Amino acid sequence: MDMSKEYYVVPSEAPEHHPSTLNIINSDVFYSFEDAYEVIQKCGDIIPEATSVMELLPSRAEARSKPDFPVIVIEGLDATGKTTLTESLRDSLGATLLRSPPQCMSPLRARFDQEPPLIRRAFYALGNYITAEQVGQEGMKAPVIVDRFWHSTAAYAIATAVSGPVCNLPAEGSEVYRWPSDLFQPSLVVLLTLDPEERKRRLRDRGQGKTEEEQELDHNQLFRLKVEEAYRRIAGPACVTVDASPSADQVLQQVRLLIRGKCHL
Repeated sequence: MDMSKEYYVVPSEAPEHHPSTLNIINSDVFYSFEDAYEVIQKCGDIIPEATSVMELLPSRAEARSKPDFPVIVIEGLDATGKTTLTESLRDSLGATLLRSPPQCMSPLRARFDQEPPLIRRAFYALGNYITAEQVGQEGMKAPVIVDRFWHSTAAYAIATAVSGPVCNLPAEGSEVYRWPSDLFQPSLVVLLTLDPEERKRRLRDRGQGKTEEEQELDHNQLFRLKVEEAYRRIAGPACVTVDASPSADQVLQQVRLLIRGKCHL
């Protein structure tokens, strides 16, 4: 065996993408109804509840109908005041209030939360399409306010999938942040932000049960920063950030101004 060969270590350029981002598309975040549907459809033999999900799904033609009235999505971490704001907007605008995931999926959430990420993410992705169908119907009659939508589904999934610091997230403009081409785009997306300590105080005051990901937000500042940054990088439509620390009335007035400027309501 010839041991006389010499080897050299040479610097190389950093990879364009962090390795964990390569598997995000259609395994952590779904970009079409068909891709998410296919995952749940294949689960039918092992997860009886998958059939119940399929029965809730819209026909594709209905889900693509464009509402006549503006659709405003309110996003943000838990305890940023989404519920208070969405209910106030509903009342002050004479709007319909919807949530994603929709109420009809609530009985199935506990079951799918126990599943591996691929199945769990596909379940929540389909929730956005069910909500989209409801928006299409309600948006023919009045403005629609939506408590969370695709931004949340994607931001939490991306932050979970990418290990390490915020700089490991896919760069701004990455296809990871692109809006699904078969999902309608809201007229306006508002992202409520809050100082971490104030948010924790509000959570303690509420004392409600939280999902695993919400508990992770409380204990892990890095995860929270990644979720918030992923929210900001999602495009088509991008979020308009609003500070949720003033009083509920002040936040409402600020968002009403945004809606008046963008949606003329």
